Amino acid sequence: MKPYQKFEAMAKEKMDSHLAGRSIEKNYRTYRPQKNFGDLSFDFQKSKVIPVASEISALSDQYVRFVPTGKFINVKFSDQEFSKSVLEDGMSGELFQFEKRRDKILIEHTSANPTGPLHIGRVRNSIIGDIFSRILRKYGYDVTTEYYVNDIGTQVEALLLGTELFGSENYTESYRKVYESFDSYKDKVEEYMVRAESGNPQFLKESKERLEVFLRDVLTDLEKLSIRFDFFIWESEFILDGSVRELILKLTPLLKDDNGAKYLESDQGKMYLLRSNGTSVYFTRDISHHLMKSSKYDKAIVVLGEDHKSYFKKIEFAMDILGVHNVDALFYSYISTKEGKMSTRRGNVVYVRDFIEEAIEGAKEEILKRRTDLSEEEVRDISNKIGTSAVRYNIIKYAPDKPVTFDLAEALNFEGDAAPFIMYSYARARSILSKLGKDSEVSWKFIEPESSLLKEISLFPVVVEDAVKHSRPDKIARYSYELAGAFNQFYRDCPVLDSGENLQKRVEIVRTFAKTMEELFQMLGVQASDTI
Repeated sequence: MKPYQKFEAMAKEKMDSHLAGRSIEKNYRTYRPQKNFGDLSFDFQKSKVIPVASEISALSDQYVRFVPTGKFINVKFSDQEFSKSVLEDGMSGELFQFEKRRDKILIEHTSANPTGPLHIGRVRNSIIGDIFSRILRKYGYDVTTEYYVNDIGTQVEALLLGTELFGSENYTESYRKVYESFDSYKDKVEEYMVRAESGNPQFLKESKERLEVFLRDVLTDLEKLSIRFDFFIWESEFILDGSVRELILKLTPLLKDDNGAKYLESDQGKMYLLRSNGTSVYFTRDISHHLMKSSKYDKAIVVLGEDHKSYFKKIEFAMDILGVHNVDALFYSYISTKEGKMSTRRGNVVYVRDFIEEAIEGAKEEILKRRTDLSEEEVRDISNKIGTSAVRYNIIKYAPDKPVTFDLAEALNFEGDAAPFIMYSYARARSILSKLGKDSEVSWKFIEPESSLLKEISLFPVVVEDAVKHSRPDKIARYSYELAGAFNQFYRDCPVLDSGENLQKRVEIVRTFAKTMEELFQMLGVQASDTI
């Protein structure tokens, strides 16, 4: 049991024993309060009987102290005992371990049509999916990441036609030319659609070969942000392997006819599965995709933009009919620019590759202001780490359902809630550790600044669990910022290298902080650097 959970359990055991002895119903909730109220709070607002304050205060011992305040009872963990427990677990590495879980989880994210390089408006999907996958893995789950490649559909067929007509070297421009005059190309696009949706093997094979070239463009940009996938699945596979046909057979008794087209009736309206010509629509293939996920994984999560909420309700309706309940969605709000939302079709886009380069260049300027002792190679390495980390961090630090207007100056801030700030705090700790001599005995007496940092460190497993249970990867970023701030306060108040009998204790505190940050960096995809 981790230190926070251990002391929380002590407090609950004392409280429950007291309530049982007084025949008082155990009707409370517990939560972690704001720091000035202690480390744990019991909330008795829904209880008919409030425990007697003097009796509750008397439950205090050397480990936990109870402070009654009306219908709330706050608990403060002992600085000495709790700090010792945290540091011991940090030194052993136990603080950072989670039990292995049997559940297999699939995270599908990004899944952007390969109609052009990825733009900054879509990369939030990728970053949320990648970081949430990392958090789930840290928590002990067996996690697989998937990219669902749409090789059928109006946009894809328009892209293929455009590259045939105007060349594939600048495939985005070729795609745009078709869309700008879509009425002129509509019949040809529909012809391609019929060939694809009817499962023409040769047509789909040739389409896939061409699309793979364009897909590599997207993946190259994501690689710069350390985003990779375990496997790819192509939409056409569900036609070719018979999955769509099997799905239609299962649903046939429920399907209604509309001049040859087939649909399901729901409170969401008509949900078409087949066109009048007998070919399937995207919705049908998507259901087949989710059925495949549900059969192979204990839980499947797809990361979707908020404008897909009504669509996903239709998916859930169909899945409910089929008896499938282990497919869920993590929705997010979009990143916008001053010009508004971005669209590959309209051309008003900021590509991820250009944005990353701008962030790296901005990081380089900041580094050169602060350091004149670094080689050109060192500046380039640090700038790359800060620039890419700044993009990831400044997008993930907001709750998924909150809209984001990306501010590059804010993302590169060395003094506030940004990647450079937390990276610099880590580099400061590594600098201390690089100057050490031999280890000595640890003194287990703690002063307030030491205990304050260790209490912040103790929250690592609590925050990871919270992020998992509430699907909130932003909580990891928020905690990283708060922990970095706590370390900087410790750094100001507690000299390490010249601390006499406190030396080894403070060295271990710094080591534990550095290890905690490394674990957080791994989840956030922040690239640690010993030198900033």
